[in-house]
Amino acid sequence: MVGQLDSPREPLGEATDSAAEEPVSRPLLSALEANFAADPAEEALVLSDVILSVYETYPLFEAALRERDVAAGKELAAWGEFDTELKAYSLTNPMGYYQRYRTSAKVDQPLYHGGNVYGGYKIGRGEFNPAWYNDETNLGGEFSLGLGVPLLKDRLIDKRRSGVMQASLARQAVEPAVQAQWLSFVRDASQTYWYWVETGQTLQAHRQLLRLAQDRVEQIEERVLAGDLERIARIDNQRLIALRETKVIESQRKLQQAAIKLSLFLRTPDGQPQLPDGTLLPRSFPESAPPDLGQMDQMVQAALAARPELTELNLLVEQVRVELAQSENMLLPKFEAVVGVSKDVGAPINEKRTKSPFELEAGVYGEVPLQRREARGKVVAARGKLMQLNAKREFVADKIVAEVQDALSALEAASGQIVQTNRNLELSREALEMGRAAFEAGDIDLIVLNIYEQAVADATIAWIEAQAYYFAAQADFQAALARDPFAPEAR
Repeated sequence: MVGQLDSPREPLGEATDSAAEEPVSRPLLSALEANFAADPAEEALVLSDVILSVYETYPLFEAALRERDVAAGKELAAWGEFDTELKAYSLTNPMGYYQRYRTSAKVDQPLYHGGNVYGGYKIGRGEFNPAWYNDETNLGGEFSLGLGVPLLKDRLIDKRRSGVMQASLARQAVEPAVQAQWLSFVRDASQTYWYWVETGQTLQAHRQLLRLAQDRVEQIEERVLAGDLERIARIDNQRLIALRETKVIESQRKLQQAAIKLSLFLRTPDGQPQLPDGTLLPRSFPESAPPDLGQMDQMVQAALAARPELTELNLLVEQVRVELAQSENMLLPKFEAVVGVSKDVGAPINEKRTKSPFELEAGVYGEVPLQRREARGKVVAARGKLMQLNAKREFVADKIVAEVQDALSALEAASGQIVQTNRNLELSREALEMGRAAFEAGDIDLIVLNIYEQAVADATIAWIEAQAYYFAAQADFQAALARDPFAPEAR
């Protein structure tokens, strides 16, 4: 009896029944099979295994997560503008007409709401020129305390505060950026996985087609010897075997290539790429269902609310708004009120006790560039950035809507293809059964039978491709809706 094409739902990674069905020994294929050392009873590799591997060991995802440390470091550096400063000096003039010694220490603390407060101590001994009155102190030294408060420029915002605000917003923007990369990695890993499944099932289909020609070698030989078939039928069958062996080799190469690509996402616990063995291929694709196009509006709104690109752009807009506020602040004149007190302690340095009384000093300072071109230029630049980001945000929103619509369209088309290719496969199998009966009765030759067999193989492969296309489109759909199989924030 002439062999039949087996159902494509049979295990795809199994070896064929005889060495003759493996036309070429491939060293790389042996390496792939040895890599897992998989038990035949081991469960198939499923998509969630691949995604979990990406989550735990994918280097590019790890690199994306390290961006958190970079942003946190930059925010900490921005807070450095509010660090307390300690300034000190000690000077001596042991030789000369005026022999004197001066030591001073001052602590200056910038305030977050503007201005600064300081406290200090100094001591000066020896002979002082009257012009150096401020350097001279009583024998116990001088303590001082002061406060500066901005009244116009730098009152509501200043360079220090804007730097901290922007660094904080930049750190917050890292999370949606990481999520966007995560969604991209999951989509790429999913599509690579389904391509691997597709190539494995395609290889099985070509092996089954080859098996048909191999299985009827003995039958054709008997019929040729009996005079029921011409000798050319033997040659035709050998030609078919050679041609189908070529197709098997090509399919093996595609499966190897797909496994290598998948190993970039499938890794060992220590992060080394892991080549998936053919025995881990699933028996079939999961069940598929057409999308509910009536829910498109709800899906679009859900995508607009969940997509991290829009969140990241919103945070970038907030950064530029802080930059604009600081630029507008620079347009204001600097007008600062200051107050300081000081008190010398210890024995007085002269009979008039000029250094002993408590001293209070208060006043205002002001300055402003007349043209203020720097400030005006920065205002124009910041407003331009805002307009750029608003335009980009509008386009990104339109792009998200288009991606959701396209993904739904692809899923609908793939569902229809699955139905039609499955129908074509059933009809091709029916035609093959009738063709096989006609061949056995001598009504058609081997060439015509090959056409029927090839039609079944082509229909099987088309059905496999339609299913792979569906699940690749589903990966696009999940990414378009920003549906995370895992939560990166929990890592």
